[in-house]
Amino acid sequence: MDVMVEILKRARMLDEKVLSYLEGGEPDKLVKAVRHYPEAGGKRLRPVLAMVVADAISGDSEKVLPLACSLEIIHNFTLIHDDVMDDDPMRRGRPAVHALFDMPTAIIAGDAMFARAFEVLAMTEVPHGRMRELFTLVAHTVWEIAEGQQLDIDFENSDTVTVDRYLNMIEKKTAVLFACAAKGAAIVSSGTEDQERMMWEYARLLGLGFQIWDDILGITADQEKLGKPVGSDIRNGKRTMIVLHALENADAERRELLLSILGREDASDEEIAMAIQTLDYVGSIGFARERALEYADRAIECLECLDDSESKDLLRELVVYSVKRDL
Repeated sequence: MDVMVEILKRARMLDEKVLSYLEGGEPDKLVKAVRHYPEAGGKRLRPVLAMVVADAISGDSEKVLPLACSLEIIHNFTLIHDDVMDDDPMRRGRPAVHALFDMPTAIIAGDAMFARAFEVLAMTEVPHGRMRELFTLVAHTVWEIAEGQQLDIDFENSDTVTVDRYLNMIEKKTAVLFACAAKGAAIVSSGTEDQERMMWEYARLLGLGFQIWDDILGITADQEKLGKPVGSDIRNGKRTMIVLHALENADAERRELLLSILGREDASDEEIAMAIQTLDYVGSIGFARERALEYADRAIECLECLDDSESKDLLRELVVYSVKRDL
C-alpha cells in the first residue's frame, strides 16, 4: 500500500468540500484571506484520519465528512494565528496570510474560520443524544490548542522548560486535534467505548510523533520542500525537544554557543547552520527521532481494537508515514 497515494486520494476528495464551506460573504478581501491556506492544498491529515477511522469502524466515511471538514477549517485557522504570532512570512510555499494581506485581516480571517467550523460541525449526523458530546469534544480541543499555543510562546523566554513540559505543550497544541478527529469519527460511526478510547489514544500518540518529527524536519529538511525558512524555530527561540535535550546535555562551550543564537531573529544563515550542527553533535536530533519512533510503536498497538481491514492497514501506515516523512 502506498500511503501517500491513499492520503492524497482522500485529501483531494476533501479539497472541494472544504472550500465549498468557505464560499460567499463579504468583504472580498476577508473571503480571499479565509480561503488562502485551504486553497494551497496539503495532505489534510486530520480530516483524512477521521475518514479512515470511520471506514475502519463502520465502512462509511461519508457521514464523517462535515466533522472532517470542520476540523480542517479549525486547523487552518490555528495556522493563520500561529504565523501571526511567529511572524513567519511563508506557509506551504506561499506568502502567509498576514504577509499577503495584513495583520488585522489575518486575525479576523482566523476568527471567521473558527465560527464557520462550528456551523459545519452542526451538519454532522450524530447518533441520538450525542451531538452535545461531539460539540463539547471539539470545543474543548480548541481550548487545549489555545493553551498549548500560549505555553509555546511562554517557553520561548523561559529557562525552566523540561522535556516533560514540552511534551505537555505539543500534546495540547498539536496532538489533541488528531485525537479529536479519531475519537469524533468513532462517535459518529457508533463505535464501541473501547474503540472511542483507543482511537483517541492512537491519534494522540500519532500527533506527538508527528510534531516531534515536524521539529526534526524544521532543521533538517530542504527549505524549498519545507515551504518556510529552515531553522525558523531557532530564530524564534522555540524550545523544541531537540533544543531542550541539547541544553541539558551539551558541554558548557556548545551550550553557550547555542544560547547565543537561539531566539535571535537577526542570526545569519551561517549561525543557524552552526546551531544545527551543535544539535546534531550532542545527539539531540537522534534523541528526538527515537522518541518519535517509540510513540509510533505504541500508536500501532492501539489498533488492535479494530477488525482487520484495508482501513486498519492504512491507519498503521499513516503512523509510519508521520514519523518518516521528508516533507
